[in-house]
This record gives sequence, C-alpha cells and structure tokens, in this order.
Amino acid sequence: MLPIGTLVSIVIAAFTLYRTGTFLNNIRLARATGLPYTFSPYLEFETIAYFGSPLLRWMYRDYLLQGKGWPRWARFMIKDWPWEDKRRAHDEWGDCFLVVAPTGIICYAADPAMSMDVTKRRMDFTKPPDKYAMIQPYGTNIVTAEGKQWQFHVRITAPPFSEANNHLNWAETLRQAQSLSDSWGRYGSRDLHLDIYSLTLNIISCAGFGVRQDWSNDTIINHDKVPEGHKLSFLKAITTVVKYIVPILLLPTKLMLWTPLRAGAEAYIEFEEYMRALINSEKKKIDDNADYENKDTRGNLLTAMLKVSASEARNANKNDGGTRKTTFNDDEVLGNAFMFFLAGYDTTANSMIYGCICLALYDGLQDSVTEEIDRVFNESEAAGRTELSYEEDYPKLKYTLCFMYEILRAFPVVIHLTKMCWQPQPIVWRTGKETDDAPHVLPAKCRMYLNTTGTHYNTKYWSDPYKLDPNRWMNDNHGPTSAARKTGPVKGSFIGFSEGARACMGWKFAEVEFLAFFAVMLRQYRVRLAGHVPKSEVEKQIFLRCAGDITLSPFDNVKLVLDKRR
Repeated sequence: MLPIGTLVSIVIAAFTLYRTGTFLNNIRLARATGLPYTFSPYLEFETIAYFGSPLLRWMYRDYLLQGKGWPRWARFMIKDWPWEDKRRAHDEWGDCFLVVAPTGIICYAADPAMSMDVTKRRMDFTKPPDKYAMIQPYGTNIVTAEGKQWQFHVRITAPPFSEANNHLNWAETLRQAQSLSDSWGRYGSRDLHLDIYSLTLNIISCAGFGVRQDWSNDTIINHDKVPEGHKLSFLKAITTVVKYIVPILLLPTKLMLWTPLRAGAEAYIEFEEYMRALINSEKKKIDDNADYENKDTRGNLLTAMLKVSASEARNANKNDGGTRKTTFNDDEVLGNAFMFFLAGYDTTANSMIYGCICLALYDGLQDSVTEEIDRVFNESEAAGRTELSYEEDYPKLKYTLCFMYEILRAFPVVIHLTKMCWQPQPIVWRTGKETDDAPHVLPAKCRMYLNTTGTHYNTKYWSDPYKLDPNRWMNDNHGPTSAARKTGPVKGSFIGFSEGARACMGWKFAEVEFLAFFAVMLRQYRVRLAGHVPKSEVEKQIFLRCAGDITLSPFDNVKLVLDKRR
C-alpha cells in the first residue's frame, strides 16, 4: 500500500491536471466566440465566493472608498462585484465580455439591446439551477420554475397581484407608516434602518399572508401571547428568519440546530408551522365557500393564490376530468408564499432606506418630493378625504414615483439578472467595429449575467449617472409612462424589475408601498444626516460600498435624524 503522503500527492496532481485541462478548454471555447475575454481563478457563483466575498469586502473597506473599484486580481471572484466596480470592467473590456475560469465561463453584458434579447428568449436562456436552488426550500416556485412548470406556476401566482391587493397594500402601508410616525413622535427614531425593516415586515405579513400586525404588538391574529404549541410568536419567528436569512438559505436546518445559528433554525421551523396552519385554515374556508374573502385583509396574496388554485382545479375537473395538474399542493403554496415574503420585505425596505439617505443628502430633492406630497394631501383634504386614497391620490404622486425609479436606477436591488444557456446560443453585440451584425455563439453551459449596475451607469443612455435626477423620468404628461417605468430612455436601459416574460410580478406592489410610506413620512417629518458627518463621506459610503447581503443594501453606519414638520 502506498504511503499516505504519496496518495495525497497523487490526488493533488490529478486534481491540478484536471483543473488545468478544463481551464484550457474553456479558454478555447471563449476564443471561439470572438468576444473579448479575461481570466479569473474562480467565479462569483462558486461556493468559495459566497464565503470569501465578505472577507474581501472587509479587507478592502478603505480601499473601496477611494473610488477605484476592486483590485483587478480580485474583481471577478467577488459576489456582486459590479456594485463597487460600476463601469470599470466594461470600460476596459466592452459592454459584453467573457470571464474564463476552470469551473466555467460567464458572459457579462451591460447592453440594453442584449438585455431585451436575452430576457425575451426564456427557453434559450434559463436561470442557473445551482444559484437558485437555495431559494426553493420547499421545492420549485415561481422564481425557480422553467418551461411548462413555470407556465403552471405563473397561472396561479400572477392573478393575486391584483387591484384588490394594491388597495390592501396601500391602506396597510398608510396605517403602518402612521403608527411608525406616531412612535417617532413619542420616542424618536431609535434606528431608521430597523424601523423600516419592521415596517415592511408588517406590511408583507398583512398584504402577503393576511396576518395583520400592530406596530408594537408581537402577536399572531388576536393572541397576545405565544400560541400553545409554539415557542415563538408569528412576528418573532418572521423577524428572526429575516435576521438569519443568509445562513437559512445556504445551510441545512438540521446543521444549524447544532451551531450558534440555532435561533435562526428554530425560527425557520416555527415560521413553517405557522404558515402551514394558515394555509390549511384558508383552504378549509375556501372549500366551504368558493367566494370566501378575508374581510379584514381582502386581497392578500396567500388567500388569493389559494382561491386561484382551487378555481383552476374546479375548472379542470369540468373540462378534462382532472387529468392534468392544475392546483398547488401545500409545499408549492408554501414555496411561493416564502418567495413573496423574501422578495416583498427586503427589496423594498432597502430601496426605502437608500431613498431616506438620499433625501437627507440632497435638500433640493427632498424639497421637490415634499412639495408634491403636501399638494396631494391638501387636495385630498379639500375634497373631504381624511386620508390619501389609492384611486384618487396615488396617481397624483408622479414626481415621487420618478424619485422611486431614480433610486432603483442608482441603487438597483438586484446586481445581476442571471441566465444560463444549456446549448450553444447566438447573441448579437454591436461593438461599432463590425461591419455587420454577425452573431457570436456562446458555448453550452455558459452563464449570461446582465449587469444591472453597468447598464444603469452607462453614460450612453444615462447622462451624469451619479446624479440623482427624478426629472429624467418625466414625460410630457409630467410623469413616467408605463413604458418608461419598465425600460428607461431606451428599451433595456433600465432593468431594475427585469424584462420580458420573467419580469418581476410585484413591481406595482413595490410602487404602492414605496409611495405610501414616503407620503406619510414626508408629510410629517424632514430627514437629515445625524451629527456633523460631511455629505461627501456619506456619498462614498452609499455609492462605493455595500453590505454584501442577498440584495443591494447599505451599511447601517449612516445615521439619520427625523425633524418634526407639523
């Protein structure tokens, strides 16, 4: 038998030889595309990047504030590297280029035409299964499904995003924002970041799941204490899940129970138990009465999804005898409800936080948004309304809506729209050097990452991209049109809600929540930076660094103060 040292040396040599072979083959495939390409030891989707990126962000925390982006040697190894790097890689390699590593090839694109083309070809470019596996703890959901399975999921999950849900979302956001405002009036803002996260959790709890929470009431439905059989209240479970969301998505629950992350695992288990009980309760009510509506939270996404699922099943039984799958099982309901939760609290909360920071930075911007909000409130009061109306007042907040889209342009919550081709696929990239539009063919298993940051900071389409200017979204009707909300000045130049058939279904949900929150807050408060921190330092913190979470989020070291207006 060979000595242990010799065996180890053989394994290392074989692994090195294998990696060298795959690396050389990937270089050959990249060269054949005719696209510019560069190299990296590993790529940002690899497990090592998930664990190494926080360390690199900490190591280079001061370097990044110099505005130079990432050091070239580390750039492509860092998850969501384009935020700190902005356009630097694209300025060097072009709006479409490849990064080659032993484990694969990524095509990075910051070209509007290519974004539109790729997002429309949903059968040619699908979502990388390894990247999305972690967000399907209960099985396939609307975000991770592909092909006919996606068509099945969208048939049941799209209808709940209705005007009834928009009404509920608007009313609940106004209620929650007013409760938060009252709390600020009594106690001041202890932590604006935490307050906004709590606000959006309460809103998704109601508009998403039909469970209404009072601002300071840690309860589920009408129970003041933790219900029998539970260790945590619903709100405590959901807030703890948020706190531990990254390890929950990355690590097995059973493993977490044996680590210092135990609290997160227990909260995740509690959350699932609450949700399954809620699903069973709503399903029984719908079975008893097909027209059932939760009178307190009419239009909530969970009940609406269950009603659509039940309706699909009834219609299928009539039309084809129930031979095809038409209804969600409990895991599919829970999986999609979990995605509503994951997408509905974090993304909007971070956009609100960036919005608050920018209002504090730029007095003129805050003046313009506040002026519109005051006018809409005054018109509403003159019409005899005691609070803003979704039908009458929401459409009037046009400049505030432009402000929201400018925040989403400058601070896109999702850094990449990630796709993958399983067969060789042609793409057309107009470099300005070719005399025709001859396609470049990406090799099978090549990943296509549509770079949101690189697109939103492209000076070909956005003049002075570091300047926050809501007026760039205005049109002749003094507000963004439906097309402008989705595409920007050129189709594909704004991809904050993605594009094509797989575009975000919750974009209107986000609009309603964002506008209602700022309407209430700015009617009563003015936001400013705390202490005497120079504005230039705060700008560096939000434009040159990020916390490196699941979606783009600022560090919580930017402190804000709310001054009472009225």
